[in-house]
Amino acid sequence: MKPGMPLLRATRSIVLLLLTPALAQTPRQQAAVHPQNVPHVDVANVLFRYSPDLSINVIRLSGSLVPTQGHAVPSFNEPDSFVIATDAAQIRMTTAQLAALMNSWLLSSPRAQIKSVRIATAGNQLVIDGTMKKGIPLPFHAAAALGLTRDNRIRIDLRQVKAAHLPVKGLLDTFGITMEDLVSQKGLKGMSVDGDAFLIDPQTAFPPPQVRGQITGVQVSGAAILLTFGKGLPPSADTHARNYIAIRGGSIRYGREEMDNADLMMIDSTPADPFDFYLRRYWCQMVAGNIRVTPDQALRIRVPDFANLPANSCRPAS
Repeated sequence: MKPGMPLLRATRSIVLLLLTPALAQTPRQQAAVHPQNVPHVDVANVLFRYSPDLSINVIRLSGSLVPTQGHAVPSFNEPDSFVIATDAAQIRMTTAQLAALMNSWLLSSPRAQIKSVRIATAGNQLVIDGTMKKGIPLPFHAAAALGLTRDNRIRIDLRQVKAAHLPVKGLLDTFGITMEDLVSQKGLKGMSVDGDAFLIDPQTAFPPPQVRGQITGVQVSGAAILLTFGKGLPPSADTHARNYIAIRGGSIRYGREEMDNADLMMIDSTPADPFDFYLRRYWCQMVAGNIRVTPDQALRIRVPDFANLPANSCRPAS
């Protein structure tokens, strides 16, 4: 065997394993074909949790809650009952949140042997480290630049790749990985490869409810990634609140109720930091909050942060 062949094979495995994560288990939510009278949503300064460990920072978002196929109205009881269609938004993900996305969701499949991913930034680049467990653990290191494709995906160009601390050039060509290798991966969704770049669709990279919209910008911002959708940062919809989720018009279902011509606003009860909101436990947050009914039948709910709820404080809505 030629010197260095075990390292080449192991490094080739790193690339193939990166292309076959649990992302394949993330189906794209299908919006209803002709939704009628959908509610409008405005979000400001919200730490939006998909799970206790998986979250994004919604700086500002303006859009609609569009029911998915098989659902007449969006329901907070069923996160897969709607998608968030936005025409203007800014979303921020810290490097810690991005690493959590990979470790707890994209790479959670038993088939994915890339583990312990750590992400940092260096100037306008990402720096990615992790371990490939195939036989013995093999560390890898990569630097990458961010960009956008014309078909609404994030392009991650790998500029420097090292396996076991040795530099690797011409990643895909060196290890003989072609588009055939990628297409042959059964069920792969949301990720593809173009030369030495990964193409990721952020609209299918998260659990429901998924965000829909034209991505118009992506950049490294401090120790985070800043995503811009549509027209960018929308104006605040409410001058009296700093952190909130406001739903107006259309129909929305929550708990055992359905609200027509909706006017429901959840306001952070501790506005000094972002509103920590966990959709799958929203009912517990509402129970712990302060509900006010206005003369025009609107609901204004001051809600505590999810992280501040006592353990087992209530039974979630079902």
